[in-house]
Amino acid sequence: MKIKERYFIVGGEWNVIHLPSKPNGFAIFIIGDVNHYVQSNSSSWHQRPDQAKFIETLKGAGYTIVYSNLFGRNWGSDEACRLLQRLYDEVMKKEILNKKVHLIAEGMGALVAAKLVPEMEASFRSVVMINPCLSLKEYFENEKNNKLFYKRILKELKSAYYLEETELEKAIIAMDINNYKIISVPTKIFHCIQATPYSLQSHVRPYEQLCNKVTSNVEVSIYLKSKPFQELAKPTIHFLKKHQKFL
Repeated sequence: MKIKERYFIVGGEWNVIHLPSKPNGFAIFIIGDVNHYVQSNSSSWHQRPDQAKFIETLKGAGYTIVYSNLFGRNWGSDEACRLLQRLYDEVMKKEILNKKVHLIAEGMGALVAAKLVPEMEASFRSVVMINPCLSLKEYFENEKNNKLFYKRILKELKSAYYLEETELEKAIIAMDINNYKIISVPTKIFHCIQATPYSLQSHVRPYEQLCNKVTSNVEVSIYLKSKPFQELAKPTIHFLKKHQKFL
């Protein structure tokens, strides 16, 4: 029986690799949003039908898919960035794949992508962001208006960044979009206005403007209503294929 997926541990975190029946030689690394997880024999991408179909469509196009539990709600921590870099190294050692990979980041996962990709540009071929969170500062400030959610995110951030409240708030204030290093890897953003707490004006537009001042590499597609993951598979593949002409 041909193996379709493998679960393995790197850095104490569970990871999974989905193997296509007809590989095209290219890999996609996925960084999930706040409800993303990987366990010893399953993941959130198996549990949600639309995400499962998204994965199957990408596999059907020949892509090898890799993703990690990545410390759960990591909120773009340096620890999560280091683990993803380590995971990339591990996969490249063990699999026969092109060294330049595609990256898909959903929601909170975009915080990792925005920090990591400029540091590893030679390793990434393209980036797709789906309803991205790109300003932790903006999101944190908005959550202050809701005491229940504020307590939760404060606890998550303290755990992710190993900082107490006073130091954490100072660190978050410094996490402004304008402090990002500009990404020069071709990037596509899919933003569904009614399906995400990360607003177009606070997250997507400032990041688009920052990067396109220099590179003009960020494209944005806006949808008024929610788009199931399975409906984003075809435009995602179309974008990825545009950036596979040069190895």
